[in-house]
Amino acid sequence: MKARQKGQNTDVIACADRGTERLQRKYQKMIRIRRGVNRNVAVTAVARELAYFVWGMETGHIIEYRQNS
Repeated sequence: MKARQKGQNTDVIACADRGTERLQRKYQKMIRIRRGVNRNVAVTAVARELAYFVWGMETGHIIEYRQNS
């Protein structure tokens, strides 16, 4: 993964890393803490959030989020 990141903007890498960590935490929380959640439901929830994350990056809404947080 480091080889693919080589030469990329550090802000983009940091934003992607934060998004990855957030999605992993969401999945683990749904699977471990809410034991009644089906894995398919958890995967679908994470996929939905990933889609919104990508949409936000493409439309510039992630930049607004980063400035507000």
